[in-house]
Amino acid sequence: MTIRGFSKTNLTLSGAAAAAILMSGSLAFAQATLPLPAPGANPPATTVPNDAAAKARAAALAAKANVDVSEAWTRATSAPNAPVYLHIVSAKDPDRLIGIDTAIAKSVELHEDTPQAQPRFALAPAVDIPAGGTVNLGPGGRYLMLVGLKAPLKEGEGFLITLHFDKAGTENAPVKVLGPAANSYPPVAGRRGDTTANVSQR
Repeated sequence: MTIRGFSKTNLTLSGAAAAAILMSGSLAFAQATLPLPAPGANPPATTVPNDAAAKARAAALAAKANVDVSEAWTRATSAPNAPVYLHIVSAKDPDRLIGIDTAIAKSVELHEDTPQAQPRFALAPAVDIPAGGTVNLGPGGRYLMLVGLKAPLKEGEGFLITLHFDKAGTENAPVKVLGPAANSYPPVAGRRGDTTANVSQR
């Protein structure tokens, strides 16, 4: 059966559809609707995502914030090896430094100056960080040794080292290259809380 009434298009319907139209006397378009819940019925329960991953991420961030690496420095040199000094602070929980690497050297060793002529060293750096304590790696004691530098270290430049902690995970620390005669990290310029220090004037 063909229903005419369109100027340009003919609409062809099946026999069952045509019979329904003849009985109703009108052409209607059905729309799909969602079934309504029965009166008094509780709405379907929504799915609550598992928050174990979120808790794990929060714990990792908290552990990372627990360890702070600061005042990392070394001296300018053209030698194949160079010492690196820094401070590691634990805010509250104990941790352990289990490895260090950097892109500018083949490896990093943990050295310690001793009264004997020969300093002690370890190929795999491992340092215990006490709870709420500070570990100083500096001249005259324990320090890091960059072995097999890929390029000379020039005063005023800097590079990154990556420290791996047992609990806090990975921490990147910038290392400042000071002059060949430097003995300590330079003092911070400006008064404490002075936000205008080191701001260039135009």
